[in-house]
Amino acid sequence: MTQRSRATPPVPAPSPEVVRRLVQDVQQRLRGAATEQGVAEARRNYGPEVRCYGVTGADVHRVGMEMVRQMRTGGLALALEVAEPLWRSGMLEEGLVAAQVVGAMGRYIGGEQFEPFERWAATLTAAATADGLATQLIARTLTARPSLVNRLREWTHSPNPFLRRAAVMSFVPMVREGRFLTDALSVIAQVMTDEDPQVQEGAGLVLMEASRLQEGRVLEFLRPWKGKSPRRLLARAAQKLTAAQRAEVLSD
Repeated sequence: MTQRSRATPPVPAPSPEVVRRLVQDVQQRLRGAATEQGVAEARRNYGPEVRCYGVTGADVHRVGMEMVRQMRTGGLALALEVAEPLWRSGMLEEGLVAAQVVGAMGRYIGGEQFEPFERWAATLTAAATADGLATQLIARTLTARPSLVNRLREWTHSPNPFLRRAAVMSFVPMVREGRFLTDALSVIAQVMTDEDPQVQEGAGLVLMEASRLQEGRVLEFLRPWKGKSPRRLLARAAQKLTAAQRAEVLSD
């Protein structure tokens, strides 16, 4: 006799007071870890306009892990509610924590979460938050619903360079495992002549990661772009290829 699985009881909607308390807790922890040196470093890395507390990456991750432990029983619903105001604040470190706490609920993320993540993506202002959103959240929705690759191709035509970077960086977790390379290449092809250094770095990094397991396909993809793509992008993409292969891609 087949035993029926017991239905999982619905998780109550997060209490607004609990959400408010958790958001304030994140902000207080980040303020407590902030330094003037951290602000200067963030502005060197992401530009003078970046809004930030000035918290090191290690301390941001620590704050995120502390919040994950607090929020574990609330599931994805609570994580999304807490992440929303953190992301919308525009503060660099709050956005990173938002991606981390939602990403910790990764096994519950499906294609239906793409819509809120896309709204967050529209507000990207830094490479760090673009990469966090892409690799921790968008990648999971793409795994659940591969047809979303069409939306990522649309992102590559955005005037926002960080959205274009997020489009390609979303493939990093999959290509590291040898998956989704055809889709990744179809998106990367849209930015192979991009003039923005942040986009070039992102595209090159994804190709470099893919080359660890599928160097032949990456080399084949790169050959037609020799002399057309920015050298920065090609050099990053060819970083893990053999010396002879790098010479083929980079020679004038």
